[in-house]
Amino acid sequence: MNTLSFLIIKKFKNRLIEIIKKPSQLIMMLVFVLLIGFTVFSGETGHSQAPHRDINEFYSAVMLLYTFAFILVSKNGFSNGASMFSMADVNLIFVSPFKNTSVLFYGLISQLGRSLTLGLFILYQSALVRSTYGVTFGGLVVVLVGYGLTVFLSQMLAMLIYSLTSSDDKKCNIAKTVYYSVIGVFAAYLVLSALKMGSFNLQNLVAASKSVVIRFFPVSGATALAVEGVLSQNTAYIICALIYVAIFCALFYAVVYFLGNDYYEDVLKSAEVSFSAITSRKEGKVQENVPRNIKTGKTGFDKGFGASVLFEKHKKENRRSRTFSLNGLSLVFIGLSVVYSFIMPDPVAIFALNAYMLTMGVASGRWAKELTLPYVYLIPEKSSKKLFYILKEQIPHLIIESILCFIPVYFILHLTIFETVGMIVARVSFGFIFTGINLLLQRLFGHSDKKLLVLMVYFLFIVLFTLPSIASAVFINGFLPFNPEFSYIAMAIVNTVISAVLIFCCRNILQFADYNNK
Repeated sequence: MNTLSFLIIKKFKNRLIEIIKKPSQLIMMLVFVLLIGFTVFSGETGHSQAPHRDINEFYSAVMLLYTFAFILVSKNGFSNGASMFSMADVNLIFVSPFKNTSVLFYGLISQLGRSLTLGLFILYQSALVRSTYGVTFGGLVVVLVGYGLTVFLSQMLAMLIYSLTSSDDKKCNIAKTVYYSVIGVFAAYLVLSALKMGSFNLQNLVAASKSVVIRFFPVSGATALAVEGVLSQNTAYIICALIYVAIFCALFYAVVYFLGNDYYEDVLKSAEVSFSAITSRKEGKVQENVPRNIKTGKTGFDKGFGASVLFEKHKKENRRSRTFSLNGLSLVFIGLSVVYSFIMPDPVAIFALNAYMLTMGVASGRWAKELTLPYVYLIPEKSSKKLFYILKEQIPHLIIESILCFIPVYFILHLTIFETVGMIVARVSFGFIFTGINLLLQRLFGHSDKKLLVLMVYFLFIVLFTLPSIASAVFINGFLPFNPEFSYIAMAIVNTVISAVLIFCCRNILQFADYNNK
């Protein structure tokens, strides 16, 4: 056994020992296994004799998931790369007498394990996909392997893009143009193909996604084809996908090795960035990904006075850190709303999905980052006033994001104006209440390192504080002679009152800087 093979095996053994010896990690692992077992068991016992939906919808959904993963991972090559190596690898392996190609394969194999770990959320969908499409748990494991392969190949592409463009802004701009043009061409072809079939609906989109042209979409087209081949036992699909992956890996190897690119130098910066992000997360600090070249534009503040300058500061930071007015997570929310409008044409289900997704988006606002910085505590203003202005940035963001999420739903499902407005207002109110819950957690725990405990309390608070608004909506729909649209308004009113109470209870949070940042 050579040194690098021994290192891979030893790292895997040490990881298992670490999980066993640390009670918190062992409990998390047991909870994860129990949840997986529960979803599998519920999928088996809840299986009905009702006819399943077209399995081609499932294959198209898998390709869409892989495409999202490919785009989100590979575009990192234009900023800081997607390093396959840690700082420990840089300090120990890069200076050791190993061949560059051996170290490269070590990095690829190590990254494959991390890529599979990222897709474990797929296994939680066992009950849903079994009842809807008849796909077993084994089939989901195949989808998980395909997801890991997609992320793995996407990170290879990100590393290659970074290697070729990091030293030249002109090359980077050309590569960006080509990259987004390719995505735009395939997206346009998919939409036009569906329109040519008569109308823009789910059936035509699924049929268009099965075309040969779409199968040639980079990475995700081949990996989705491989998954479809395994689940449908189509040997030709599997062989074509394997040939595609082999050619991709061969081209990657040729560019890195035969063109003489020293990837050691190329991955140093990305490894350092990854290490800094991990260290900051362990220390409870919040880091933000910003573009490599920031166009400052107008500098200084000509608006705001006292605490209100915090709101102006956040507006400038948003403008400088984003290519678009919305962040990447908002674009994902909008895309999922559109997709679910075709797959699950139920307004209530789509609204519930949007409200659930907000639990992940609210905590990433600038107010959370501001609490980790010392400057907000030094402004000689009332704590409640400063809190209002650091939260104010959330309001226009929530409104714009909610409008963009539900306008496509309005056209796809042919909703009424009143129902659409009610859903928008109710979603904004859920954003308020989740912000209040996050503030309460900050007040109770600060930046605690007990992440599992904080997460459990977070979801407990979500159930506790959203239950009144959900109950009011159920009561209006079931017992009062009002249109169902009034239930959204009722939820908005109840959520707004509860969020105002939560924020009022946390109004003095900025008086305790040491406590909040412990």
